[in-house]
Amino acid sequence: MCPTKPRLKKPEIPDVSLKHFANMNTPTPKCPSKGGRPKKPESEQRLFPVKVYFDEQSYKKLLNKRRRTGMSLSTLVYELAVNGYIKEPISKKEASLLRSLAGMANNLNQLAHEAHIHHFSQMEDRVLHLANEINEVLIRISER
Repeated sequence: MCPTKPRLKKPEIPDVSLKHFANMNTPTPKCPSKGGRPKKPESEQRLFPVKVYFDEQSYKKLLNKRRRTGMSLSTLVYELAVNGYIKEPISKKEASLLRSLAGMANNLNQLAHEAHIHHFSQMEDRVLHLANEINEVLIRISER
């Protein structure tokens, strides 16, 4: 467009709208973004999708296992298909049982030490009582 008569230029007012501030950190095409998770090597990428159907009972079991493990459903199905099993994390109740078992084992070591110093017949009742407690905890852990 060719100007026919000289025009007065309007003073330029900087654009300070919210739209301008929202796009301040957006990378330009000349400068690619370097943030984010790095790409996986091609050998680790999953390239072939598989669609799987479950009946209601199996699907509920799968959802229950997903809730217990905290894994996504697709990761859970993938691990079951590739490895054949899922190693579930230890629950708070089981961790508590294992801590009490460790404490009992410590007590048993102390009793064994005392039994070597003193005669075993003096320690027999305490050892048998502790052995029964350890047995009960082991049974509760194995019921998992």
